[in-house]
Amino acid sequence: SIKEGGCTDWVGYGGSGKTELLLECLKNTSEWYGHKHLIHMPDAGSNEEVIGKLLHKMSGKQFDKFYYNKEGVKVEIRNRLSKEEILKLLPTVLEHFKVYVPTSKAGKSDSRSKAVTPKEFWQFCVDNKKELGLFSGVIDSWNYMRHDTEGFSREDKWLEDTLSFRNELAESSKLHFHTIIHPKSAKKNKDGKIIMPDYHEMKGGSEWGNNGKTIIIVHREFSSTTAEIKVDKAKPKIVGVRGTTTLEYDVDKGAYFEYVGDGNSGRKKYAEKKEVSNVEIDYKPVTTINENFENEKQEDIADDLPF
Repeated sequence: SIKEGGCTDWVGYGGSGKTELLLECLKNTSEWYGHKHLIHMPDAGSNEEVIGKLLHKMSGKQFDKFYYNKEGVKVEIRNRLSKEEILKLLPTVLEHFKVYVPTSKAGKSDSRSKAVTPKEFWQFCVDNKKELGLFSGVIDSWNYMRHDTEGFSREDKWLEDTLSFRNELAESSKLHFHTIIHPKSAKKNKDGKIIMPDYHEMKGGSEWGNNGKTIIIVHREFSSTTAEIKVDKAKPKIVGVRGTTTLEYDVDKGAYFEYVGDGNSGRKKYAEKKEVSNVEIDYKPVTTINENFENEKQEDIADDLPF
């Protein structure tokens, strides 16, 4: 679950769908629980492009006139957002998603890549939590942040210090911090297909595994709409269980779904709010990530992920 005081790291190669999945989770928590998020997402595009993605997800309609399907065929998009719909939805998007704009020492906006360190961003979230009504802070992606390694003998020592700072700050402030990170160079199997990474392959090495809380891997072949999703680490136990599942991505709606019934002929099931009672003393595992979720450790605790 996306728990207050926690941290979630989202991992995947470029184009894997990790940003889309994260944005859908954030959108769902905003719609269902009223959560507000401070987002710093230069890797996902300009601020306008990110707001456009959110409008797409909230409306189920697109801006674009067409897209190319996995066969490379140009497909016209008929279910498009109208100007009236944009004007109606935009206040809701801006109410729940606050865009972080780095500032220079002179107090002017600074749009340069790596204009802010992770610590500076997280501290800004904490300092403005009450005023903005924040539940979470979002970085997309890690390589767009300034890594202030001066004073550290090695970068892994800096990373250890930075992630420990994050974890302590999240817990004390009861904010949730999301971070998107890319793995190292992709590995391929004997058939030439890219292998799904794990948290050991995150840029920065073992410190992510040592200091990470929840780590979610998203993997998708470039021409596919099927995403493999792996919860590679879940800490503390109450937030979830380790395991894998598969979801389909609906390009038109900008939403993930699963087929319920007989394979791809079944009905599409999208995310829905699900009430979960308090965890019982015996910590019986429960999961609603989807009906085909494969648990790796049944003794771990699960709560619902909001997708």
